[in-house]
Amino acid sequence: MAVWEKTNFVTDPLWGDNGKGKVIDLMAQRADMVIRINGGPNAGHTVRNEKGEFALHLIPSGIFNPEAVCALAGTVVVNPILLTEEIKNLRKSDIEINGNNLLISRDAHLIMPWHRTRDNLRETSRGNEKIGTTGQGIGPTYSDRSLREGLRVRDLLSPDFVEKFNKEMSYQEKLAGIMSDNTKTVYYNREKILNDLYEAREMIAPMITDVLPVIWNYHSRRKNILGEAGQGMLLDLDLGCYPGVTSSHPGIAGFNLATGIPPKDVARVIGVTKAYTTRVGEGPLPTELCDEIGEKIRKIGHEFGATTGRPRRCGWLDIPALRYGSRVGGIDTLALTKIDIFDTFSEIKICIGYEVDEVKYVTPPEASNELLAKAKPILTSLPGWEKDTSSCKTFNDLPKNAQRFVMSVQEWAGKRIELVSVGSDRQASIYT
Repeated sequence: MAVWEKTNFVTDPLWGDNGKGKVIDLMAQRADMVIRINGGPNAGHTVRNEKGEFALHLIPSGIFNPEAVCALAGTVVVNPILLTEEIKNLRKSDIEINGNNLLISRDAHLIMPWHRTRDNLRETSRGNEKIGTTGQGIGPTYSDRSLREGLRVRDLLSPDFVEKFNKEMSYQEKLAGIMSDNTKTVYYNREKILNDLYEAREMIAPMITDVLPVIWNYHSRRKNILGEAGQGMLLDLDLGCYPGVTSSHPGIAGFNLATGIPPKDVARVIGVTKAYTTRVGEGPLPTELCDEIGEKIRKIGHEFGATTGRPRRCGWLDIPALRYGSRVGGIDTLALTKIDIFDTFSEIKICIGYEVDEVKYVTPPEASNELLAKAKPILTSLPGWEKDTSSCKTFNDLPKNAQRFVMSVQEWAGKRIELVSVGSDRQASIYT
């Protein structure tokens, strides 16, 4: 990995689930601060290291570096109950979490039970036009945030919290009733929710703070800051495959908004992509393999959502989508993960272009569902290496055909590949 300069940011140029957790865990060993900048518990970052295997949903993947400070920016939406459970589970594995190494922005919005209710009601009402939401209440929480409604983390510490809670719950019960086409008000278990919130507050209160001044202090002292995105660029609210998108911004613009650190002070943006392409939920996937090859990739790659458990749809690596996501996400270099999944393949294909209505694209002009649904992938074939790569420590250790595959992806993507992953462990990483 290149030498640290100022600030670095890790994102995903595609639909997420490409191994950001591992890359961030690896880079975070040299970080002073790791900042989660968007999304909520809809993200699932899997990390495997000497302490075990962990599926993180809210806590930044830098938590395994005891010298780093982790922060949840105000642009993240926080489910305090799930966050509390996540902290408890990590502490069981002797991972220290306290107000010194985990900071939670006072400005972050709270995900409440009614947000999950609204999420599922809205998804059901879409019928055959479902988005494929995780059902975690992310969209409705961001919607309330845009409307200047809802509860924020700071409200947990407010003397009039119960009054604010009662007012909000009353409104949300009526809204859920309207959404469910029910003339009666929907009722939530007030006492249980409050008790759960009191328990969560007791645990996370020492971690709640004004995060921005801390970020700026680290930035001004030229500390090693690492930004961590949730989801991927093709799920970006404005630049992704609308309407099958998330409600936040996973790219460099989202990092700038979350931290107040200007683009000129970000040394590089690293995009993490697998050696093949996956997608969870609805929406077109041009290279999707609905056959035994797709099933083989899913099985060997353990392609099931860390948050939902849903099987991921699998296809050949989609270079046009990768190039588009890299462009709009401000990506400078790439980390290529899971090339070891192809260790038993005699042939590997890569999509190097689209044909849409007899027009060929190397980089599509947009990521619309309409364009992707009509895109016919232009495929090229490369010979497989049919050798185990998991023990390779350097690029030259890789089989020649594996080296050829990596260099071909680099050429077609138009971005330097600075890291190749040959396994899920932190050590199974090759710097190029």
